Amino acid sequence: MEDPHDAKRPEQPGNEPPDTSDLAARIARARAAQPAHQPAGVKGGGLIGASRGYRLASEFVAALVVGGGLGYGIDEVAHTRPWAMLVLLLLGFAAGVRNVMRAAAEMNAGVTADDATTPDDETKH
Repeated sequence: MEDPHDAKRPEQPGNEPPDTSDLAARIARARAAQPAHQPAGVKGGGLIGASRGYRLASEFVAALVVGGGLGYGIDEVAHTRPWAMLVLLLLGFAAGVRNVMRAAAEMNAGVTADDATTPDDETKH
């Protein structure tokens, strides 16, 4: 069976290759027009939507896992089962909330007042 992508096969009538002579110009025009399609609140490399949520969730879960893991390790070494884990899990919860608040403030610091306001339907008369 012949390879359908074989460059040596003969051209079939009515199956001309597309004209690619202006490909570089079309790519340049597309790249120049791309920043115009960016949402208003997004700056270069900014986080939007789900990526913000995943970052905040991972901050919180990481603090819980570290607190619980350290507590479990201390419980195993000191034979104080469940007390160190409970205390450090609560500290991990507090650290997770603090990390989420810090990360949210950091993400919102990049948004200017002009980007954050959107016109309401009620203000348009």
